[in-house]
Amino acid sequence: MREPLACIWRNLEEYVCCALLAVIMTLLMMQVCYRYFGGRSIAWSEEVSRFLFLYLVYFAASLAASKNLHIRVTAQLKLLPKAGQTFLLLVTDLVWLVFCGIVVQVGTDFIISMSKRPMVSGALMFDMRYVYMAVPLAFALQAVRLIERWWRIFTKRDALAVPSEEVF
Repeated sequence: MREPLACIWRNLEEYVCCALLAVIMTLLMMQVCYRYFGGRSIAWSEEVSRFLFLYLVYFAASLAASKNLHIRVTAQLKLLPKAGQTFLLLVTDLVWLVFCGIVVQVGTDFIISMSKRPMVSGALMFDMRYVYMAVPLAFALQAVRLIERWWRIFTKRDALAVPSEEVF
């Protein structure tokens, strides 16, 4: 039981992104077919697609963080010894971790403040707090993935991988 849960946790962002992309593509294809064959549009499908795309973007950023594939400048790392590379990568990831904490705090405060004066979407009359929840959720997950990655590095489960300019 523990191994399947660990597999789900390791690949959580991939599963979420794949599911979101599949739903978005289905909704958009349904919209195109409905317009082409029926001559009408489905108003709610475009709105739902936009909301799901927002979640997709933020969870994909968390996926990039978990796999150390995010964009960063690495030219200066080649000039440093291994200890200097580790130190500089740790400092930049700590700055990123603080940024994630700030975004989670500000985003949560914003969502809480929206309860005083709720906002709803145009077509579905959907509470926008659930849409804006993508930002603090994804940044919290990014923070967890950063901590998790450095924990694996410090416990010698993973080697420190200095990102290169060519990933693919």
